[in-house]
Amino acid sequence: MDWLRLWHDMPNDPKWRTISRISGQPISLVQAMYLHLLVDASRNVTRGHVTVTKEDIASALDVTDEQVELVLCAMQGRVMEGDCVTGWSKRQPKREDAGNPESGAKSSLQRKREQRDRQKKERDETPGHSSSRSVTTIHDRLDKRRLDKDLNPLSPPLPEPPPKPKRKTRLPEPFNVCGDMRKWAAERAPAVHLINETEKFVNYWRGNGGTKADWVATWRTWFLKAQEDANRRMASPPHSCGPPPLNFDSTDWAKESIL
Repeated sequence: MDWLRLWHDMPNDPKWRTISRISGQPISLVQAMYLHLLVDASRNVTRGHVTVTKEDIASALDVTDEQVELVLCAMQGRVMEGDCVTGWSKRQPKREDAGNPESGAKSSLQRKREQRDRQKKERDETPGHSSSRSVTTIHDRLDKRRLDKDLNPLSPPLPEPPPKPKRKTRLPEPFNVCGDMRKWAAERAPAVHLINETEKFVNYWRGNGGTKADWVATWRTWFLKAQEDANRRMASPPHSCGPPPLNFDSTDWAKESIL
């Protein structure tokens, strides 16, 4: 189980009154939001950095996005610096990934290896698993190579782990079209109006509320589709909506209209 620390005077810290007064929100909401930020910063890959969205905090605490925004702005320079929690490195413990010989704390590699040894022993003692007792899993081989590399630094390098998939997010607010995107649109979608089509894109995904891993790629796909539609319109012959041609017999036209 993962833990994080709180200081003894945290509930009575005068900073909460200051943040509450500046934001115009109750102290209870300020403290509850700060706990959400601490938990998110503790679970983040880069510990101490906050990635939770305003919408998620508002939904969790049953408040509006505007209330959350006011409190977050008032926290800047007091308990937050950008997306980092102030004083995180001093107050929160570092993970014991490297172990500590003095205190007897084991590294994450040692703990994981012992866990796998216990699981393997339990499988061997369970009836019906005799055929799989001699099988070495990929994780066991990788753990053994990591342990060998710790003991022998000159051993071959370990394979790089596969990259983690990007986290899906909602459309950022505001959605900025940078210079590279403008240049791409001018080259790949010259018949599409940049501002109007981007506004359609933003309005659609704001109303849809979907999530994407790469919003720039989604924007490019949208523009390519708009360029295809524009090419199709330019290639199709125009429809004639005017009067009949001069060499058209009026009597024939009258007959046709009656039929």
